Amino acid sequence: MPHVFDERYWRILESDWRRRILPVEPLLNIIKNLKKRNVAFDIGSGTGYFTVHLAGIFRKVYAVEISLKMAEILSSKGLKNVGIIISERPPDVDFDINFVLFADSLHEIVCKEEYIRWAGEKSEYIAVIDWKKESEYGPKVEDRIDKEFVKKLLSEYFVVREIEAYRYHFFLFGKRYR
Repeated sequence: MPHVFDERYWRILESDWRRRILPVEPLLNIIKNLKKRNVAFDIGSGTGYFTVHLAGIFRKVYAVEISLKMAEILSSKGLKNVGIIISERPPDVDFDINFVLFADSLHEIVCKEEYIRWAGEKSEYIAVIDWKKESEYGPKVEDRIDKEFVKKLLSEYFVVREIEAYRYHFFLFGKRYR
């Protein structure tokens, strides 16, 4: 079973420390240039660290979370264009998605391949931001996900580029093959 963030420590997700090591600006600078910004999904949204910013760019954002407590914290922020889905599996939706984000969450997901396949079938763009193996912070090293493994998963559906933006995280951005 993969490591899952302990919801008792949810304040870390919104701390000044996290803002310093994982600023949202590198991601926002890329997605602000997307031609279509109708629907985004934040998979493993937690308390909404990235969701709040996505809501300012996309017409509708769906935050997918397994923790009811995290979802309640996000809900308390009163974002009108954010829908919250409590699920461990990819949501069954019948519409296209412009962007899917996995930020510090893919390493926690049991069905990684299923989620990436879902994103590859539904979304035009994807971003994965997760802990580098060699980082001094983050979950136990054995619980982290290998960047090359993620690149391989994504490359089945997306043209992938690596963005050097973070000291402790890798950042992969993909555009679906046409």
